[in-house]
Formats: sequence, C-alpha cells, structure tokens
Amino acid sequence: MLKKTLFAIIALGTSGLAFAATPYAGKWEARFSGGDQGHCAIQIRVSGRLTGICHGRKESNTPFQVAGFVRGSTIHFGIAGTGAKFAGYLKGDHGKGTWRNTGDGGTWSVNKDAY
Repeated sequence: MLKKTLFAIIALGTSGLAFAATPYAGKWEARFSGGDQGHCAIQIRVSGRLTGICHGRKESNTPFQVAGFVRGSTIHFGIAGTGAKFAGYLKGDHGKGTWRNTGDGGTWSVNKDAY
C-alpha cells in the first residue's frame, strides 16, 4: 500500500512538471496597434509564467507591468494598470493575437529576441 501511494505521489508530481514546461521560454518583443499603439518587452519562463513591461501612446508612454502565462501554444497576458488583455498564439519564434480594453482593442504580434 505504501509503495502504491508513493508511486502515485511521484507520478502526479512529475506529470505536473512535464505539463508546465514550455518551449517558448526566453525574451520576446511585442508590438500592438489599433485603439492604441505601443510595444512590450516580455520574459517567458520555462514554467510558462510571463512577465514584462508595456508602453502605449495613450498613456504618455508610461511603462506598465504585464503578467500572464503560456500553455501549449496559447498566450494570455494583461496590464493591471489599464485593464488591457492580450490573447493569441505562439508558433516557433513568433506569434500574434488580439487585445482589448474597455471600448478599445486591436491586434498584436510578437517575435522572440535573437540574443
């Protein structure tokens, strides 16, 4: 019984690690347009956790922190200071999607930094 329980705990622990890993880890540069224009510097960790800084023209180029995640090839992140939400997909070293904010929105694209 103890061996079965231990095996189950190890299996659950290692399966969670394998599920969380992303091949998209690294530094990315995003550009967005539509109701506002700007850019973001994003860091994606192996766990899929995303953090970074965005600058938009409507907010006088004030930097805003972003947070989000990557699961599979899907990417989601948001700007807490403005309420903007970005969603899309990644493929290889690039990706794209749409963003929205109260009564506003547009498109965005992202490329992995070469360095």
